[in-house]
Amino acid sequence: MRKLLFTLVFLVFGMNIFAQEIEADVTVNVEMLDQDKRISVSTMENDLERYINSTRFTDIEWEGKKIPVDISIALTGGYNNRYNAKLFIASKRYLYGQEEGTSVVLKIADNEWSFEYAQGAYFDYNTTRYNEFSSLIDFYMLTVIGFDMDTYETLGGNSAFNIARRIAGIASTEDIPGFKTFIQPGEFTKYALISELTDLRYEDLRILFFEYYVDGLDMMAEDKDKGLENLRKIIGDIVDYKQNKMTGPSVLLQVFTDSKAFELGATFEGYKDQSVFKDLKYIDPSNTTLYERHENK
Repeated sequence: MRKLLFTLVFLVFGMNIFAQEIEADVTVNVEMLDQDKRISVSTMENDLERYINSTRFTDIEWEGKKIPVDISIALTGGYNNRYNAKLFIASKRYLYGQEEGTSVVLKIADNEWSFEYAQGAYFDYNTTRYNEFSSLIDFYMLTVIGFDMDTYETLGGNSAFNIARRIAGIASTEDIPGFKTFIQPGEFTKYALISELTDLRYEDLRILFFEYYVDGLDMMAEDKDKGLENLRKIIGDIVDYKQNKMTGPSVLLQVFTDSKAFELGATFEGYKDQSVFKDLKYIDPSNTTLYERHENK
């Protein structure tokens, strides 16, 4: 399925074949740093962008365009060569049949990042040891790749998620923030997310995410009404999954809905079956206000 979809996208967009998976656009905000600290991180933006865009994170022979990823880093404090930062990552996926059309796949904000950085730093991709700066980036890029692969092939992200799980395992033994193995139900941590992504109990949910793209968004380019009908059914299936297969809050479901809330609201605005908004508010109560705004238009 993945090869078929990529072949179709290749024909539409005239793509080349790449071995590397990601095209990142990195922004580093230094406004909260003292002037003398800003000089030390003046190359961070270019260093990180160069590292990501030249690193092959998996052994997948990547086909089609690279995954567009926006990375924003806000440095909140620094002493000597040690910094605290907030990290925001957003990845997109190209939609079949829509010239340059994209859909946000993943949005993640991480406020637990502390690391050492020296001007002009060189990073080495190594998943067998943990580097406070580059390994967190590696973890998230593998997560991005896995989410993207899941939209083209049923459980297609397994290989990327398994590598990310390896990084998380190493980080947990070194007490890296966000990787603790003891997790409160529904608490968002990096370890909680990758644990669900590699848990057999969540495979049915991941398959629904795949259907959301292939049977829903991609289908809409060919037959909008059919695509919308499929999306409505998929939302209902997610409701059934939450009711019958989830034993508590799911970090994975929350990440999906946080990433897709604006898209879901806009897609179903004016849809003939307005009960879809009841289902959206059930699976994603934190975005109830957003859904009500679209429901009432």
